[in-house]
Amino acid sequence: MTELMDPLAAAFRHEGTNDQAVVLVHGFTGVPSHFRPLAAALNQAGYTVVVPRLAGHGTSMEHMEETGPADWIASAREAVAEVSSHKRVHIGGLSMGGLISLILAGEVGAATVTTINSPVVVRDKTLYAAPLGRFLLKKVMWPNADVPDLDDEVRPYWLTYPGFYTNNAVGLLSIGRRAVLSARKLEVPSLVIQSRTDESVSPRSARILKRLLGEECDLVWLENSLHVAVLDRERHRITAAMLERFRDTP
Repeated sequence: MTELMDPLAAAFRHEGTNDQAVVLVHGFTGVPSHFRPLAAALNQAGYTVVVPRLAGHGTSMEHMEETGPADWIASAREAVAEVSSHKRVHIGGLSMGGLISLILAGEVGAATVTTINSPVVVRDKTLYAAPLGRFLLKKVMWPNADVPDLDDEVRPYWLTYPGFYTNNAVGLLSIGRRAVLSARKLEVPSLVIQSRTDESVSPRSARILKRLLGEECDLVWLENSLHVAVLDRERHRITAAMLERFRDTP
């Protein structure tokens, strides 16, 4: 078994009381710990919460290089299967995790689907060169891997790789394309949450997803949150918006 980069990188589950479950899917190079505060809040409201660790994540960049989109999606699908006996299953995710949630929502019969800062359009356009760039540049390191200015209580949950292999970026792009196609066909109550100050994802992404998901989609803007908004200072707004979406769904 591959060693985790940190014990907090492990998958986790909180048992609820209302016979409804929420599966939260982390993002590209991310880890389950990003969802610790949100998962605790949803669980306090009665929901069983499952947060899987996607294949190749939470261990090492080299391990992640051995995996791809099919593996990442399969990890999320397995987590949904764990809670399939619940009356309702909600699925959502951060960044790539939101895209995976869109891909799976129809397949697994999700009650709702939520995306948080999910990339349809990214700020750094060099990402789109990855299909060719992977033959020239094997890996990319994040320009600033320092822990951002977070509240002390959530700083321990900030874990991520210092970069990524370019071939994995190609996988991220393919998931984005699949998610857009899935969103066009979905007839599931949905919630799109987007930070206007996201350093990675263009806010255009949220407007595109809202248009694709149609009338059953609620759009919530965060005014001052980084990409990993579930750990930032507007994280309580994310919790409130998700609970409202769950409760308003017949």
